[in-house]
Amino acid sequence: MLPFRKKMDHQQVWPLLFWTNFSCLIFTAHASFFPTRALFLNALLEDYDNTVTPTFDKPYPTNVNVSLYINNIDAVNEQTMDFTMNLFVTQTWHDYRLEFHGLIDATYLELDSKLIKRFWVPDLYFVNEKFSKVHDVTVPNTLLHLYMDGTVVYKMRISLTATCYMELHSFPMDVQNCSLLMKSFGYTNNSIQFQWSSTNPLTRQEKLEMSQFSLVNLKHRNCDGIGQNNDSFTCLAVDLKLHRSVGFYMIQLYIPSALIVVLSWVSFCLDVGAVPARISLGILTVLTMTNMKTIAVSSLPKVSYIKAIDVWMAACLAFVFSSLLEFAIVNAFARRLVPNSVSWEVMMEAE
Repeated sequence: MLPFRKKMDHQQVWPLLFWTNFSCLIFTAHASFFPTRALFLNALLEDYDNTVTPTFDKPYPTNVNVSLYINNIDAVNEQTMDFTMNLFVTQTWHDYRLEFHGLIDATYLELDSKLIKRFWVPDLYFVNEKFSKVHDVTVPNTLLHLYMDGTVVYKMRISLTATCYMELHSFPMDVQNCSLLMKSFGYTNNSIQFQWSSTNPLTRQEKLEMSQFSLVNLKHRNCDGIGQNNDSFTCLAVDLKLHRSVGFYMIQLYIPSALIVVLSWVSFCLDVGAVPARISLGILTVLTMTNMKTIAVSSLPKVSYIKAIDVWMAACLAFVFSSLLEFAIVNAFARRLVPNSVSWEVMMEAE
């Protein structure tokens, strides 16, 4: 048994040595072809066409996985009905034209932002965007990673202002539902399909705070619909549920207006003959309430329906005006009930 085993081992050595030497030659040939990564990248992009999708000549669309990280929500403006946010947008897709298995000693390439224009990237845009910008301090905040299996990761940092149609019937105790819509601008579902990433599709900063709102709920969904020329465009949406904090309005409007109403009731304790004091107090409270109502409405859009704060301010104004009107009525009745002789004596004593 021992001689037979030695003979078999001796016969297996030669094929093993042959494949080892062949692999070394292949590796050396690759290394000689691309001594630097710059030369490799130029060779990879020599016949690459960045004007067509990766599946342009395929019967299926290019699937682009999208994920968002909300860094901050800067403002929610009721007057212009929009919200401003800062976020990171990450898009991932597969481009078989960029595969480089084993051609260089790296599993992926980190490319400079200046090289992004040499690659095809999806034409993602925000449907309800008013204006936006890609940050460029100190360099454009974009990156592109190219993996050896053809996977491309494209990431950018964006600040944008998007439209949010608000219902202000319950203002300032309202809850607003805002959405951020994303679509492909020029490619239909036959060419590109956006879909949420399977891992962490939508995340946000843990300590995300706003001055007047609190983020109650954050969710993502698909919103595929009909676009130009009745063609179906792929669509993704982010829904934000914002609850307004009433503390600011409680301190600045509700409590002061309630105190002014109580102050107007002080005139009930004054003598009916104290005309200057009661008139001054009534007019002062009416003018103050009118001014507070004007200030409260000036920061809101000119909507045609009644808001909750309008009901409150109108009720307060009605109370202080009723106090002034009550004095006028009581004073008129008092002057009619007093006999003329008594009035004459009062006038003589006054002189």
